[in-house]
Amino acid sequence: MKQIPKIVQDKAAEQGFNAVEFIGEREGAQAFSVGCVDEDGESLPTGLPTVFLLKGDKVTMKNGLEALDLL
Repeated sequence: MKQIPKIVQDKAAEQGFNAVEFIGEREGAQAFSVGCVDEDGESLPTGLPTVFLLKGDKVTMKNGLEALDLL
C-alpha cells in the first residue's frame, strides 16, 4: 500500500474527508480518491467522487464529473 503524503492528508482533513486512497498516476500527478468512512470503517455516501492530484508540493482538487473521468 502506498504511503499517503501528509500534504494530501491535511488537505483532505481541511475539506472534511477522513479517508484517502492512492489510485495511481493521472494527468502527470499522483492521484488520490477521498471520501468519508464511519467509526466502523464503512464508506458513507457522498455523491459524485472527489480526487486530489499531487504534483510536486501542490494539491489540486477535482470533483464531480471531472473526478469521475479520472477514475
